[in-house]
Amino acid sequence: MDSSLSQKFTLAYASLLGVGGLMGYLKRGSKISLVAGGGSAALFYYVYTELPGNPVLASSIGIVGSAALTGMMGSRYLRTRKVVPAGLVSVVSLVMTGAYLHGLIRSS
Repeated sequence: MDSSLSQKFTLAYASLLGVGGLMGYLKRGSKISLVAGGGSAALFYYVYTELPGNPVLASSIGIVGSAALTGMMGSRYLRTRKVVPAGLVSVVSLVMTGAYLHGLIRSS
């Protein structure tokens, strides 16, 4: 299967979130990190699988999910000033929100 650039970025994003959640669990024993990272990774893996066949739905889900992560992790960064993971995830999520918005506009 030949993946589009949007799919490749989405898969990388899902991987980042999943690995980040696993790292939070392994380093600090945070079950919340594991569940949140795993759940986010699963959501964006679904977006990845839907992008070729249903780009409007996939981009819409991507916008909501990445915007939520931008808000949550951005708020956490402002509170803790920790670049990793909060700052990194908030910036990447903001970029992905823009990418999904662009994809939605192009697909509509």
